[in-house]
Amino acid sequence: MNMRPVSHFMRQTKNPSLSLRYQSLGCRKTVAITQALTSNTFVECLDLSDNDIGCDGMVSIAHMLTENYFITELSLEDNKIGLRGVATLCDVLSEHSYVKHLNLAGNGLNDPTAGVLGQMLKVNYTLTCLNVRQNQFSCLGAKAIAEALLSNDSLNELDISWNKIRSRGSEAIGKMVATNTGLISLNVSFNGLDALGAAAFTKAIKTNSQLVNLDLINTRIPGSECKELGKALALNTTLKIVKLGNNPFKEPDIELLFHGLTTTSLYIIGLEDIPLSKGLYKRLQEFEKEQKVVIHYGRSGGNQRSRPMTSSALRLDEFITTNLSKLAPLVLAKDKDKTGQLTVSEFKECLQEAGLRLRQNELNRLVDKLNLREDQVPHKEILMGKIPSVLERMRNSAKQKRVKVNTEENEDSF
Repeated sequence: MNMRPVSHFMRQTKNPSLSLRYQSLGCRKTVAITQALTSNTFVECLDLSDNDIGCDGMVSIAHMLTENYFITELSLEDNKIGLRGVATLCDVLSEHSYVKHLNLAGNGLNDPTAGVLGQMLKVNYTLTCLNVRQNQFSCLGAKAIAEALLSNDSLNELDISWNKIRSRGSEAIGKMVATNTGLISLNVSFNGLDALGAAAFTKAIKTNSQLVNLDLINTRIPGSECKELGKALALNTTLKIVKLGNNPFKEPDIELLFHGLTTTSLYIIGLEDIPLSKGLYKRLQEFEKEQKVVIHYGRSGGNQRSRPMTSSALRLDEFITTNLSKLAPLVLAKDKDKTGQLTVSEFKECLQEAGLRLRQNELNRLVDKLNLREDQVPHKEILMGKIPSVLERMRNSAKQKRVKVNTEENEDSF
């Protein structure tokens, strides 16, 4: 192949993950790559984001997928693939169901494209994760996807943030959530729920028994909905993460929200970019202690960490923070006895299933450096963003065990 990143490409073709992001491939080079991947049995995760692939390049990828049964994760973010490209891909996914994770973010997809995706979702029961953020879907597009998910309980994660969805479209998504039994993580942030959509989501939260992570950041939820939203969150026993930051809430609205939230199963409540007085901030801190929940304040992006971490801990912490919506349901499902802890081997399995791309020996070395091999992992605290203190405590525990063993051995020698 006469192309610039050929050496980079050839080195990765025997790895489970092949990333060719930002390589300016265009259509012609994409066609060459897909020809080489047609018979490849190693690559499971293919990332071709931001390569200006276009419709014709997308068609070649779709044709490759009819022959390649090993690729299960496909990222095509920022590629201008258009309606024809998506239609060809959806035709393949409707008949050849091997791709589980699909990323179509930032492609300028419009409502007719959403209709095509909706038709595919009605017959595809293998896809578990769909990312269509930063596109051009309006209410019609939202309704098409919501209608498809009324009969689809296989999709676990949907990111439809940063579109042009307003009240009627968000109402359709809210009504879908009320009856859907598949979605575990839903991101509708930076759309416009308004009063109609907010009311639909409040009702959905009361009845939904599957959703674990819900992102409603900057969705124009009116403050008048806070009281009922708090009551709905108190009734829900499966939701662990809810993000409400950057909504037009005033201090009385927040008071009503937490007044209704008399009890909660939540781990994290996001209130970033919402002004709070010192008095309310203090009361919310007391609520955190009483309910054993973490509230994120300040600027969007989560709570600040006050002390540096080792490179191993930092790497793990960054992955958990970035992939929390995927990791949380996996961890909760693994903890069948509801003990709040996993074995280290179970925790490693969850990390890998959530997408941590490390070879087994690399993952083992990472865990060895953290001295976690002999300990139980308290997953609730890790999911709540307390990994620095958790890791320090676990390292101290491992150190104490080693000291105890050495002491016993010395006593035996005498």
